[in-house]
Amino acid sequence: MEDRMPLSYEDMIPQNIGEKHVACVLLVDISGSMNGRSIAELNEGLQEFGRALAQDGQARGCADVCIISFNTGVQTVVPFCPAVNYMAPQLSAGGLTCMNQAILEGLNAIEERKNLYKSYGIPYFRPWIFLLTDGEPTDTENEGAAKQRLWDAVNSKKVNFFPMGIGNANIAKLKGYTAGGNGMVLKASEKEFKEAFVWLSSSISMVTNSIGESAVQPPQMPPMIEIL
Repeated sequence: MEDRMPLSYEDMIPQNIGEKHVACVLLVDISGSMNGRSIAELNEGLQEFGRALAQDGQARGCADVCIISFNTGVQTVVPFCPAVNYMAPQLSAGGLTCMNQAILEGLNAIEERKNLYKSYGIPYFRPWIFLLTDGEPTDTENEGAAKQRLWDAVNSKKVNFFPMGIGNANIAKLKGYTAGGNGMVLKASEKEFKEAFVWLSSSISMVTNSIGESAVQPPQMPPMIEIL
């Protein structure tokens, strides 16, 4: 079982209310196959993610982060909070791979955050979903709904979706979740993927510092991560 974040997280409102925000959801696999080096790399990556965001003054107040873990069930281990308040969770591995349910929960979380932005009159960039898994979903009963909602969100430009497979992840299966079934999937070793979280934080920082989404050019992918 993973440690829960303090309940005070749930009460955190956005910072820098007069500026444009970006919401980022991280969906992370903590199934049994992640045990060992992979879960250690994931925990290190989540720490690096927070440290990198903390170094950018704009991102600290304009990036909002949510982490959802999935194994036999789905748990929001870090409810949406400003990057300045983010604390990396310490996760442990075990169980199955309810990836489809996690996708649905991630999309729900984004819709809730967007509604909160609207209630405060906060403009926002297109939200991001970053998914990491070392296998393939076991909750096949939710696959159709998860794919359809994700495709609809991506095609209508409501979210940016970045799936990453590590180790023996089923890349062909992950491709099926991208728009048109032929979108970008990232691939890395199960022992060398934490740099992806630094890339993600750098990308989010660039978004918060941009004047428009069309002006954003994500940083170069680390060499240990393939783009498929």
